[in-house]
Amino acid sequence: MTSSFTPSAACCSNPPIVGPSYDSKGTFIEVAGTRVYTASLSPEPPKRALLILYDIFGYRGQILQGADFLAQHFRVFMPDFFDGKPAPLSWMPMDGPADEDAMDEFCSGPGGREKTLGKMDELMVQFKQQWPEFESWGIVGYCWGGWIAPYAVGKDTQFKACAMLHPGFPGAKVAGEVTVPVLALCSKDERESEYAEFKPALKTEHEFHEFPEMVHGWMAARGDLGSPEVERDFWRGYELVLHWFQQHL
Repeated sequence: MTSSFTPSAACCSNPPIVGPSYDSKGTFIEVAGTRVYTASLSPEPPKRALLILYDIFGYRGQILQGADFLAQHFRVFMPDFFDGKPAPLSWMPMDGPADEDAMDEFCSGPGGREKTLGKMDELMVQFKQQWPEFESWGIVGYCWGGWIAPYAVGKDTQFKACAMLHPGFPGAKVAGEVTVPVLALCSKDERESEYAEFKPALKTEHEFHEFPEMVHGWMAARGDLGSPEVERDFWRGYELVLHWFQQHL
Protein backbone atom coordinates (compact mmCIF):
# COMPACT_ATOMS: atom_id res chain seq x y z
CA MET A 1 0.00 0.00 0.00
CA THR A 2 1.82 3.12 -1.21
CA SER A 3 2.11 6.07 1.16
CA SER A 4 2.23 8.67 -1.60
CA PHE A 5 0.01 9.67 -4.50
CA THR A 6 1.32 9.05 -8.02
CA PRO A 7 -0.03 11.64 -10.48
CA SER A 8 -1.71 10.11 -13.52
CA ALA A 9 -0.67 10.83 -17.09
CA ALA A 10 -3.60 13.24 -17.41
CA CYS A 11 -2.61 14.98 -14.19
CA CYS A 12 0.82 15.59 -15.72
CA SER A 13 -0.41 16.69 -19.14
CA ASN A 14 -3.37 19.04 -18.54
CA PRO A 15 -2.03 22.40 -17.30
CA PRO A 16 -4.03 24.45 -14.79
CA ILE A 17 -6.19 27.24 -16.18
CA VAL A 18 -5.44 30.80 -15.11
CA GLY A 19 -8.93 32.23 -15.42
CA PRO A 20 -10.69 35.34 -14.12
CA SER A 21 -10.17 36.04 -10.44
CA TYR A 22 -12.89 34.88 -8.08
CA ASP A 23 -13.95 36.88 -5.02
CA SER A 24 -14.47 34.12 -2.47
CA LYS A 25 -17.31 34.54 0.03
CA GLY A 26 -15.72 32.82 3.02
CA THR A 27 -12.82 33.64 5.31
CA PHE A 28 -9.44 32.24 6.25
CA ILE A 29 -8.95 31.26 9.88
CA GLU A 30 -6.23 29.45 11.79
CA VAL A 31 -6.98 26.11 13.45
CA ALA A 32 -4.33 23.95 15.13
CA GLY A 33 -1.64 26.07 13.49
CA THR A 34 -3.08 25.49 10.02
CA ARG A 35 -4.68 28.04 7.71
CA VAL A 36 -8.22 26.97 6.82
CA TYR A 37 -10.70 28.39 4.33
CA THR A 38 -14.21 28.23 5.74
CA ALA A 39 -17.60 29.43 4.55
CA SER A 40 -21.21 29.15 5.67
CA LEU A 41 -23.62 30.86 3.29
CA SER A 42 -26.94 29.18 4.11
CA PRO A 43 -29.83 31.31 5.44
CA GLU A 44 -30.05 29.16 8.57
CA PRO A 45 -27.09 27.90 10.66
CA PRO A 46 -26.14 24.53 9.11
CA LYS A 47 -26.10 21.31 11.10
CA ARG A 48 -23.81 19.52 8.65
CA ALA A 49 -20.24 20.21 7.58
CA LEU A 50 -17.82 19.22 4.82
CA LEU A 51 -14.06 18.79 4.99
CA ILE A 52 -12.57 19.60 1.58
CA LEU A 53 -9.20 18.33 0.35
CA TYR A 54 -8.03 20.45 -2.55
CA ASP A 55 -5.75 19.26 -5.37
CA ILE A 56 -2.00 19.90 -5.42
CA PHE A 57 -2.48 23.43 -6.77
CA GLY A 58 -4.20 24.58 -3.58
CA TYR A 59 -6.63 27.46 -3.34
CA ARG A 60 -7.44 28.19 -6.97
CA GLY A 61 -10.47 30.28 -7.94
CA GLN A 62 -12.45 27.38 -9.37
CA ILE A 63 -12.18 25.25 -6.23
CA LEU A 64 -13.11 28.19 -3.99
CA GLN A 65 -16.12 28.84 -6.21
CA GLY A 66 -17.20 25.22 -5.82
CA ALA A 67 -16.68 25.37 -2.06
CA ASP A 68 -18.83 28.48 -1.83
CA PHE A 69 -21.58 26.74 -3.77
CA LEU A 70 -21.58 23.86 -1.28
CA ALA A 71 -21.45 26.40 1.56
CA GLN A 72 -24.98 27.47 0.68
CA HIS A 73 -26.08 24.24 2.36
CA PHE A 74 -23.17 23.12 4.58
CA ARG A 75 -20.38 24.71 6.57
CA VAL A 76 -17.24 24.01 4.55
CA PHE A 77 -13.67 23.73 5.84
CA MET A 78 -10.73 23.54 3.42
CA PRO A 79 -7.39 23.22 5.25
CA ASP A 80 -4.13 24.37 3.71
CA PHE A 81 -2.35 21.04 4.01
CA PHE A 82 0.60 22.44 2.04
CA ASP A 83 1.24 25.38 4.41
CA GLY A 84 1.04 28.04 1.74
CA LYS A 85 3.30 26.19 -0.69
CA PRO A 86 1.13 24.32 -3.22
CA ALA A 87 2.57 22.92 -6.42
CA PRO A 88 3.60 25.92 -8.57
CA LEU A 89 2.01 26.37 -11.97
CA SER A 90 5.49 26.46 -13.50
CA TRP A 91 5.69 22.70 -13.06
CA MET A 92 3.02 22.38 -15.75
CA PRO A 93 3.78 24.92 -18.48
CA MET A 94 1.31 25.44 -21.30
CA ASP A 95 4.01 24.91 -23.94
CA GLY A 96 6.22 22.16 -22.56
CA PRO A 97 6.40 18.92 -20.58
CA ALA A 98 5.45 18.76 -16.93
CA ASP A 99 8.12 18.45 -14.27
CA GLU A 100 7.04 14.97 -13.21
CA ASP A 101 9.98 14.46 -10.87
CA ALA A 102 9.08 17.59 -8.92
CA MET A 103 5.43 16.53 -8.74
CA ASP A 104 6.35 13.04 -7.50
CA GLU A 105 8.63 14.53 -4.85
CA PHE A 106 5.89 16.93 -3.79
CA CYS A 107 3.30 14.15 -3.48
CA SER A 108 5.60 12.04 -1.32
CA GLY A 109 6.67 15.02 0.80
CA PRO A 110 4.11 17.75 1.56
CA GLY A 111 1.39 15.53 0.05
CA GLY A 112 2.38 12.31 1.80
CA ARG A 113 -0.55 10.18 2.98
CA GLU A 114 0.44 9.66 6.61
CA LYS A 115 1.37 13.31 7.06
CA THR A 116 -1.94 14.43 5.61
CA LEU A 117 -4.08 11.99 7.59
CA GLY A 118 -2.28 12.93 10.80
CA LYS A 119 -2.94 16.63 10.23
CA MET A 120 -6.53 15.83 9.30
CA ASP A 121 -7.08 14.04 12.61
CA GLU A 122 -5.62 17.00 14.53
CA LEU A 123 -7.88 19.40 12.69
CA MET A 124 -11.01 17.32 13.14
CA VAL A 125 -10.47 17.28 16.92
CA GLN A 126 -10.32 21.07 16.91
CA PHE A 127 -13.22 21.48 14.49
CA LYS A 128 -15.47 19.36 16.67
CA GLN A 129 -14.43 21.20 19.82
CA GLN A 130 -14.97 24.64 18.33
CA TRP A 131 -18.11 23.78 16.34
CA PRO A 132 -19.93 21.05 18.28
CA GLU A 133 -23.23 21.94 16.62
CA PHE A 134 -22.46 19.92 13.50
CA GLU A 135 -24.32 16.62 13.64
CA SER A 136 -22.53 14.99 10.70
CA TRP A 137 -19.51 15.47 8.47
CA GLY A 138 -18.72 14.58 4.87
CA ILE A 139 -15.37 14.58 3.06
CA VAL A 140 -14.66 15.83 -0.47
CA GLY A 141 -11.39 15.31 -2.34
CA TYR A 142 -10.04 16.46 -5.70
CA CYS A 143 -7.36 14.53 -7.62
CA TRP A 144 -4.69 14.13 -4.88
CA GLY A 145 -7.35 14.85 -2.26
CA GLY A 146 -9.64 12.32 -3.90
CA TRP A 147 -6.91 9.71 -3.49
CA ILE A 148 -6.47 10.61 0.20
CA ALA A 149 -10.20 10.63 1.05
CA PRO A 150 -10.85 6.84 0.90
CA TYR A 151 -8.12 6.29 3.49
CA ALA A 152 -10.10 8.55 5.85
CA VAL A 153 -13.41 6.66 5.62
CA GLY A 154 -12.53 3.22 6.91
CA LYS A 155 -13.43 1.67 10.25
CA ASP A 156 -14.29 4.20 13.00
CA THR A 157 -14.33 7.07 10.51
CA GLN A 158 -15.56 10.50 11.54
CA PHE A 159 -17.31 10.98 8.21
CA LYS A 160 -20.68 9.75 6.98
CA ALA A 161 -20.16 10.13 3.23
CA CYS A 162 -17.38 10.73 0.70
CA ALA A 163 -17.10 12.42 -2.70
CA MET A 164 -14.10 11.87 -5.00
CA LEU A 165 -13.76 14.37 -7.87
CA HIS A 166 -11.58 13.43 -10.86
CA PRO A 167 -9.60 11.46 -8.28
CA GLY A 168 -6.67 9.19 -8.08
CA PHE A 169 -7.86 5.74 -7.04
CA PRO A 170 -6.23 3.60 -4.33
CA GLY A 171 -6.29 -0.16 -4.73
CA ALA A 172 -8.85 -2.80 -3.86
CA LYS A 173 -7.66 -3.23 -0.26
CA VAL A 174 -8.41 0.40 0.58
CA ALA A 175 -11.77 0.25 -1.21
CA GLY A 176 -12.75 -2.88 0.71
CA GLU A 177 -12.20 -1.06 4.01
CA VAL A 178 -14.41 1.92 3.12
CA THR A 179 -17.46 2.11 5.41
CA VAL A 180 -19.44 5.06 4.00
CA PRO A 181 -21.26 5.83 0.73
CA VAL A 182 -18.92 6.99 -2.05
CA LEU A 183 -19.57 9.29 -5.00
CA ALA A 184 -16.96 9.46 -7.78
CA LEU A 185 -17.06 11.93 -10.67
CA CYS A 186 -14.75 10.94 -13.51
CA SER A 187 -13.53 12.87 -16.54
CA LYS A 188 -12.62 11.29 -19.85
CA ASP A 189 -9.11 10.91 -18.42
CA GLU A 190 -10.18 8.72 -15.48
CA ARG A 191 -10.64 5.61 -17.57
CA GLU A 192 -12.41 2.53 -16.27
CA SER A 193 -9.07 0.74 -16.13
CA GLU A 194 -7.95 3.20 -13.45
CA TYR A 195 -10.72 2.17 -11.06
CA ALA A 196 -11.07 -1.45 -12.23
CA GLU A 197 -9.83 -2.68 -8.84
CA PHE A 198 -11.26 0.06 -6.64
CA LYS A 199 -14.91 0.15 -7.71
CA PRO A 200 -15.73 -3.61 -7.51
CA ALA A 201 -14.14 -3.82 -4.06
CA LEU A 202 -16.45 -1.20 -2.54
CA LYS A 203 -18.93 -2.76 -0.13
CA THR A 204 -20.92 0.40 0.52
CA GLU A 205 -23.41 2.30 -1.62
CA HIS A 206 -21.58 4.05 -4.43
CA GLU A 207 -22.19 5.99 -7.63
CA PHE A 208 -19.71 6.65 -10.43
CA HIS A 209 -20.60 9.36 -12.94
CA GLU A 210 -18.65 9.88 -16.15
CA PHE A 211 -18.17 13.25 -17.85
CA PRO A 212 -16.84 12.13 -21.25
CA GLU A 213 -16.31 15.65 -22.60
CA MET A 214 -14.33 16.90 -19.60
CA VAL A 215 -10.59 16.77 -18.94
CA HIS A 216 -9.03 15.75 -15.65
CA GLY A 217 -9.42 18.57 -13.12
CA TRP A 218 -12.44 20.30 -14.66
CA MET A 219 -14.02 20.90 -11.23
CA ALA A 220 -10.86 22.49 -9.87
CA ALA A 221 -7.69 24.14 -11.21
CA ARG A 222 -8.10 22.82 -14.75
CA GLY A 223 -11.67 23.99 -15.20
CA ASP A 224 -11.86 26.56 -18.03
CA LEU A 225 -15.06 28.29 -16.96
CA GLY A 226 -14.86 30.52 -20.00
CA SER A 227 -16.00 27.51 -22.02
CA PRO A 228 -19.80 27.03 -21.97
CA GLU A 229 -19.39 23.25 -22.04
CA VAL A 230 -16.97 23.22 -19.12
CA GLU A 231 -19.08 25.66 -17.13
CA ARG A 232 -22.13 23.44 -17.72
CA ASP A 233 -20.42 20.29 -16.46
CA PHE A 234 -18.66 22.17 -13.67
CA TRP A 235 -22.01 23.07 -12.16
CA ARG A 236 -23.59 19.73 -13.03
CA GLY A 237 -20.80 18.07 -11.07
CA TYR A 238 -21.33 20.28 -8.05
CA GLU A 239 -25.07 19.65 -8.14
CA LEU A 240 -24.34 15.91 -7.94
CA VAL A 241 -22.02 16.48 -4.98
CA LEU A 242 -24.62 18.63 -3.26
CA HIS A 243 -27.38 16.06 -3.71
CA TRP A 244 -25.09 13.25 -2.54
CA PHE A 245 -24.40 14.92 0.76
CA GLN A 246 -27.98 16.09 1.20
CA GLN A 247 -28.97 12.45 0.87
CA HIS A 248 -26.28 10.88 3.06
CA LEU A 249 -25.48 13.39 5.81
